[in-house]
Amino acid sequence: MRERIVTVLGAGNMRTGPAVLATLSRWYPDFPFTIRLFDANSERLDLSDLLLRQLLDSWNDEIPTTATQNAEEVVEGTTDLIITMHEDCARRMLGGKGSSESLAYFVEADDLHLYLGGDRNRPTPVEQLSEQTRRLLDAPKREGDSREEVIELASREFIDRLEPGVRIVSLMRGVGFDCGREMTHLNWPAPIEEQLLPLVPHQILRWVRGDERISELGEVADQSPLMTWLKESEAR
Repeated sequence: MRERIVTVLGAGNMRTGPAVLATLSRWYPDFPFTIRLFDANSERLDLSDLLLRQLLDSWNDEIPTTATQNAEEVVEGTTDLIITMHEDCARRMLGGKGSSESLAYFVEADDLHLYLGGDRNRPTPVEQLSEQTRRLLDAPKREGDSREEVIELASREFIDRLEPGVRIVSLMRGVGFDCGREMTHLNWPAPIEEQLLPLVPHQILRWVRGDERISELGEVADQSPLMTWLKESEAR
């Protein structure tokens, strides 16, 4: 069987990224494959690339991987597409500017809500966020376009560049559309509350540094519907 190239579109999605990358790292087909990561936000892409390399070092270090912001480069040769598009990536791909609803949440949230009960694990107030974390949460705006609209448009534009026959799976909650091709929709992984999103980059860094074991993430990957989708493709 020929080599497969699995592309993750929107790899820096803090909601889905860790589970998706863990699943790919635990997939052991009988044919060679390459993992490509694409995200229009360089901060998110770098973080996801660090995590993927750590996961592969632990579970499957023979898989080649690349991370790029060049859409033309990542499209070429893609045989399997995993869409995890997030608002940030979509708006940057479409050339908009501004801030996302995710960042606005922390600007407008009541401190008492963020720190209810004095829990130090609660999200940091927006004025205390590092510049890097702000960039992780920042997403350009296009006037008049909702989250769903920009994600659908950016996804369509990317899919239109693919060769015929590419297997496509979408993990985008609340965004369903007909791309003119066969596409599987998975309601996975479980959603993360907005106020917990800023904790995800820190968790990723703990895994990357080896401060916390990633065994539980592996268990999630092994039982995921994405793993089932990947294994079903082995008969192609």
